Amino acid sequence: MNTNKEMKNHIIKIGILVVSIVTIGISMTYAYYTAKISGNSTIDDISAAEFHITSTLADSTAISNMTMHLIDASEIDLHADKVEFSVTNSATSTVSGQYYVYLVDVSITKNLYSKYFKWQLVRKTSLGESVIDSGNFENVVRTDQEVPGEGSNALTSVDKISLNKVALEIPKDTTDNLIFRLWLENDPDLNQVDLTNGSFQAKLKIEATPKSQNH
Repeated sequence: MNTNKEMKNHIIKIGILVVSIVTIGISMTYAYYTAKISGNSTIDDISAAEFHITSTLADSTAISNMTMHLIDASEIDLHADKVEFSVTNSATSTVSGQYYVYLVDVSITKNLYSKYFKWQLVRKTSLGESVIDSGNFENVVRTDQEVPGEGSNALTSVDKISLNKVALEIPKDTTDNLIFRLWLENDPDLNQVDLTNGSFQAKLKIEATPKSQNH
C-alpha cells in the first residue's frame, strides 16, 4: 500500500496528460412537410414545421489540463475537468426536437485505453444534477493502423463516441443545461503509473433533428 501511495505521488508530479477539448456550436433550422394523399392521389393536406436550435458550446470554456491528477470517485463533482454548455430549442420552433452529443476527432494515446479514464454527461436543473450517461475509454474503436513496435504512449485515432445512447428530447421554448466531465479515477490498491505520459484531444459535437410528428 505504501508503495502504491508513493507511485501516485509520482504521477501527480510527472504527469503530463494533455486534455484539450475544442468545442463547436450549432445553429440549425429545419423545415419539413408532410402530406396526406387521398384515394385519387391528390394532396388534400399539407403541414409545415420549423425547428430552430442553438447551443452555447462554441463559447464554452474548453478543457486544457497539462497535469491531470487521479481523483477519487467521491470527488468527481468537485474536481473532474468539465465543459458546461446549453442547448436551446427556440420559442419560434413549432415542433419538439431530439439530439445526440458526441466526442469526435478523437486522438488518444494507447495507455489511456483504460477503464480508469472516464467521462460523464450530466443534465443540470434547479433540482440538481442527473447523469444522462457515463463511460470510459477502455474499449474505444481505433480507426488508424497500428505501427509495428509502437509504444504504449503512441498517439492513435479512434471512432466517434456517443455520450447518450438514447436521444435527448427537447420541447420548443426549452433550454437544456449540460455538463461534460472527464477524469482519471484513482484506485488506492493499484499502481496506475502506466496512465502517465499520455495525451487526449477531441471535439464535442451536437447532432439535432426535429422529432417526428404524427398527423
